[in-house]
Amino acid sequence: MKKKLALLLAALLLFGSAACGKTDTADDTQQEIQTEFNLPKCGLSYTIPDAWVEMENTNLIPASYVKVNGDIYAKIQYNYAPDENMEPLNDAESTIAVEELMTPIVEMLVVRTENLETDEVKEEMDFFKSVEKIGVKGDFQFFFLTDYADGIDHFSTEAQATFRELESYLPELRESIEISLPDEEAVLDEAEENSKYLNFISNTLDGDPVTSAVFYDYDMTVVNFWASYCEEDNINELDTLQSFYKDLQKKHPNVNFVQVVIDTPGQKAEKIATDAYKKAGVTFTGIMPDQSLATWITDNLEGLPTTIFVDSKGKPADLKIKGIQDASYYMETTETMLKKMKTNK
Repeated sequence: MKKKLALLLAALLLFGSAACGKTDTADDTQQEIQTEFNLPKCGLSYTIPDAWVEMENTNLIPASYVKVNGDIYAKIQYNYAPDENMEPLNDAESTIAVEELMTPIVEMLVVRTENLETDEVKEEMDFFKSVEKIGVKGDFQFFFLTDYADGIDHFSTEAQATFRELESYLPELRESIEISLPDEEAVLDEAEENSKYLNFISNTLDGDPVTSAVFYDYDMTVVNFWASYCEEDNINELDTLQSFYKDLQKKHPNVNFVQVVIDTPGQKAEKIATDAYKKAGVTFTGIMPDQSLATWITDNLEGLPTTIFVDSKGKPADLKIKGIQDASYYMETTETMLKKMKTNK
């Protein structure tokens, strides 16, 4: 598990939202903890043991996903992290492996029968000593995985005791599980809707964590796509973009500008881009794409540089500026797009 994934997980509320379901939202004065989950996209419903909720100083971190065409169709995992591990878990600069900071207590796995013998499924099951088959619905088989193979010897004595206490309530969780045929159509519909948005969990060129939440604090964000090889080919407008960004901050502080360097991460590309940023005195944020953003780039861009306009929810407008332009053109187009987005709200 990558550190950047841990950053996202650790930010969730206790029993926070799973990728295949929703959870209650807590207000500023009282946090409501959801214990009953009905996840039709996964074909699972279950109830968290009351004792898990009542235990103090217990960091239970959920991780889950649904992937219609994956060897593993759905996975829901609950991990335990001792209090002393939460700080490095949230520290992007920490060199401690995530596997040493938190350990799975239980995993619920949904797999198509035809994929049971794939390497990915076998490797996933090998992470646990106990693999119980829950049942079958149509082409799907459901499993309850416990007793993590690598153990918890790396935890303190107190943390090990807490982990074992949490484990003692697993029969209650297992008893509550009900299975149904997964709603694949709903998953596909959601994936199609999500594909319209820029969603990513990545890092900046400076190494700081950054997600698509960067769009939420602004009425609009101008996003420029560039690559380090553009610098080598003298296709470079960093000076112009920096000038545009400075004027944008003065005229429209509710509009942000960021650049995605599409051939990063990678040591050579990062060095070229970082050196070019320093030379141009760049102060805007340079983002390295994750797999999700890289896929969007492949599906939606035809050449570089390209500039797009993204609303506060992360949805790009249809208009794309292709090629190099001057700062005044960027400003005029930005102001036009800002008016359109405000009108369409």
